[in-house]
Amino acid sequence: DGVNGRAAAYKAAASVSTTDWFFAVFAKLEVDHNFPWDWQPDRLQAAKHYIFHAKNPVNGLEYGHQGIIAYNKRMVLENNDPGIDFTLTQAHEVVPVLSGTAHFNQSPWMTWRTAFREVVKLRHFMSTDPSLETEHRLNTWLTVATGDHAEYCLKGAQDAVAFYNEVDGDLEKLKLSFDWAWLRERFNLNTAQ
Repeated sequence: DGVNGRAAAYKAAASVSTTDWFFAVFAKLEVDHNFPWDWQPDRLQAAKHYIFHAKNPVNGLEYGHQGIIAYNKRMVLENNDPGIDFTLTQAHEVVPVLSGTAHFNQSPWMTWRTAFREVVKLRHFMSTDPSLETEHRLNTWLTVATGDHAEYCLKGAQDAVAFYNEVDGDLEKLKLSFDWAWLRERFNLNTAQ
């Protein structure tokens, strides 16, 4: 409460953590009752963040997007250049364990902004480190949506690709997607028609 910005929120959480790693559970995540809260990082490996899977109820994808993250406290506090994604700019490993279902489709605004932010990142990753997995995720966000506010999920994804093309993939401009006020303006502009 009272912390402005995602990176600042991660650092605030890290600063109050009394352990070397801490679990970040995001507000839209309905945690799976089988999530292994006793899970431990491999302390013999180099420090890294651990990303757990989450299920997307709108397009059916299941990967790290909006899943629980076991953040390394020291790394979070040292991250002064979060790039396009705070977690992925540092050493990380995916733990293919379902952490829950990400209910991001609770309003048109929340659905659009979630799709927009994720697709900006996926489109960026396709230009910097392409993979079949990223291509599949990107194509799914752009073409598959069911349930509440499904049309805003597709619109957010399509608007993200249009924005990426508009700024010709300029990373500094893509980072605008971190800013809620900028996103709200973009949402209002793109959904006014």
